[in-house]
Amino acid sequence: MMNFNAPEIQTFKSNLDGCIRSAVQHQPSSYAAIKIQALVDITVYMMACRFLEGSVKHVVYQCMVMRGLNPLQLSELSARLKRFNNPEYANIKQLIEDELGYDISTDVNNGYAPRDISYLNEVCKNRHRNVHATEDSRDWYNTNLKNIEDFNREYAGLLNIVKYLDGLVFDQESNTYLLQIAV
Repeated sequence: MMNFNAPEIQTFKSNLDGCIRSAVQHQPSSYAAIKIQALVDITVYMMACRFLEGSVKHVVYQCMVMRGLNPLQLSELSARLKRFNNPEYANIKQLIEDELGYDISTDVNNGYAPRDISYLNEVCKNRHRNVHATEDSRDWYNTNLKNIEDFNREYAGLLNIVKYLDGLVFDQESNTYLLQIAV
């Protein structure tokens, strides 16, 4: 079991894991069940991206609460966070630099690995392929290039990055962000 500092992220992950377990246990034993399995494979990617996006927003917001922002500043931050909706690594890195002034790329290999970045981006790319329609209807039914086995491999990398981000805390004494990864 993976532990997080933020209980909200822990709960969100537990809910996602329950949905993933249901998807894995689904038996494609009829034509309809096979169609459902294909939809479930797509859905877990979308849910994982929702978890990632929500976790990133939560971490940024809570870090600013720890920093001591006033209610007006937190309201303005909340408005900016609503515009964050494509949680690929480069966008996460940029958001955290813009909002927290912290460069997460300096911690590669200290909490997460380059492979984790690739896996996180794969989850996001597959979600992107499945939620954005093209003008060519031939593409509408063949956009999911991944299945639950692919997802399970990639999900581990996504979780490593969320766990790393969850470890960011603001230290009042040094006026900087520190990394305190939950054990």
